[in-house]
Amino acid sequence: MTDLACFPAFPTQPDDAFVASWLAHINETGYPETYPNVTTTHPPKHGKVVLLSGEVKVPVLRREGQEWVPCPICSPTGKKFKVGRGAWFPKEKAVRFIGHKCAARHFGELYAEAEERFKVDARCRHLLLSWKSLAARRGDLLTLFDEIRPTAEALAFVREQIDDQAPGFADFLYTDLHKRGGEISIKNDTGLRDQKGQVILDTVVLGQAYGYVFLKRGFGPQNVLREAKAFLATMDTPLPAWSPGETNDAATLEILSRGGQAIKMMGAVRETVALISSAQLFLGNFTLALLERWGRNEQSPFGSLAFNKSGNQLLLRSVSFAGEHFANALFPDATLADLPYNRSALDPLTSERQH
Repeated sequence: MTDLACFPAFPTQPDDAFVASWLAHINETGYPETYPNVTTTHPPKHGKVVLLSGEVKVPVLRREGQEWVPCPICSPTGKKFKVGRGAWFPKEKAVRFIGHKCAARHFGELYAEAEERFKVDARCRHLLLSWKSLAARRGDLLTLFDEIRPTAEALAFVREQIDDQAPGFADFLYTDLHKRGGEISIKNDTGLRDQKGQVILDTVVLGQAYGYVFLKRGFGPQNVLREAKAFLATMDTPLPAWSPGETNDAATLEILSRGGQAIKMMGAVRETVALISSAQLFLGNFTLALLERWGRNEQSPFGSLAFNKSGNQLLLRSVSFAGEHFANALFPDATLADLPYNRSALDPLTSERQH
């Protein structure tokens, strides 16, 4: 059993290096309380507590007798818990490893406040790492955006022409395909009947209409790329210097806001690149031919459907329960251009990998 001792060795919050080393010691030995300058005495009930780690499962199998860890709060000399947290007590200038459940009961509202501060600090650390990672690849992202932009604009241009010349068609077809999950199928009479005399029908899948998201209302991948490029320009102004422990100071709020925007922007760009690839599939020969084949079947919503490309034009002629639609859209060369093969700039940012 370790003798109880208080070490007022931390006038300021221990840095990340100290915490990482302490956690490594716990993992290697199973003894959080034996790390240098860790206090094992009972803490005061009233006073600020700052959490330094998330919940840590101590490898008690490495402890002598596989005993549990003593809790400074309720049982400084007894075997009390296996899951605890590192904590700093500013008034005493001390750090302790405390049982997380016991601490919540002992400190009450103070512990709830400490938990909230810890979450904010952890979020800020992740966002700072993400920002650094994003800044390092900013040039590659700008190049990628410039390479993809012509295709995004071409796709949007084709869609705008369909909407202008055949209003309502995109909404109608998107709704129908979305209900089917893009799978186009028909029912065939097998010539057989079940025990109740009912006709047995066989489902025949004609194919999958890939990329029908092209028809979704609001389709505009070029807008996302433009907004992302504008955000990257704002990174000329770096995030402010920051230290943990304050949840409402200006630096923390700016990091949460701008850093959060960076994560959101990267997610939107990845989705948009996937959207562009998918939309290209919809306008490819396979999907257009599949739709025309479906349109010739009496079980489709169409009386007739022509939907095909000829040179730099896309012809649409449809008769359906949604009405008659016609469009003859220009089809720029960039519409189905190959996207850049190397998209490593879109890889998850540092903090995203940790979540």
